[in-house]
Amino acid sequence: MGVPMAPTIFAIKGNREPQSLLQEIKARGWQQFVTKQSYGFGSAGFKRLSVQECEENPGILEEYFETHSECPEYVVQEFIEGFCRNWEVRCFWFNGEFKYAIANRAAVSCVEGEKVGVIGEDEIPPEALEAAKRIGKQALEALPQLTTPAGQPIGMTLIRTDIGCADSKVHDKDTRWDPDVKTYFLNEIEYGGTTYFPRVLKFDAIPMWAEMYVSKALEIQEKMAVFSKDTMESLQTTADSPSDSDSYASASSATTE
Repeated sequence: MGVPMAPTIFAIKGNREPQSLLQEIKARGWQQFVTKQSYGFGSAGFKRLSVQECEENPGILEEYFETHSECPEYVVQEFIEGFCRNWEVRCFWFNGEFKYAIANRAAVSCVEGEKVGVIGEDEIPPEALEAAKRIGKQALEALPQLTTPAGQPIGMTLIRTDIGCADSKVHDKDTRWDPDVKTYFLNEIEYGGTTYFPRVLKFDAIPMWAEMYVSKALEIQEKMAVFSKDTMESLQTTADSPSDSDSYASASSATTE
């Protein structure tokens, strides 16, 4: 899809081991990295580490693996220093349409003692906002088609795309981002919106989401009703049509007579 992403390793349960992961990280050229749970929230399982400290103390990764042994997948990424200097822009979408954006810097991505803030769309630097909307739209195209339980396609519900910014050297051997310019990239795709973010908006977004979800529920119900009606009519037509055996019996009776 051509969507820029941070250098990433997926460590899948049943096929991961602390020292093997560290060797793979070193082979990619990373110096610092973060690891988090593929299915998580609130920075659950998030840890920022360096190759050096893990080499000096192998128990760090071993403890992480033991603590999060039940997690189906770890997402391991090179740490992008730009996270400590630039806003992470979070775009909110519904039916594939942009609704609004906020930006923040998560505490786990900031330097010690730095104040963490959240800003509304009108305060986001224009360059960052436009890049976030463009990359977010590209990311949506990579998602599978949402359908009703009966399989009819419907527009996507709430999706949040989180866009980060790199503004210095990325050490990954396969990544060719210019360290002298800002490179915006997809950090995460979320299927739910955190309800504390709307507090920075200049309008009340909660009624808007309520209205859209009611409309979505009615859309699904209508499509399901049409499907049920069409299915019943099809079954009735089949039931009313003479079967091959009935046609054969009628033809045999006519011949006999």
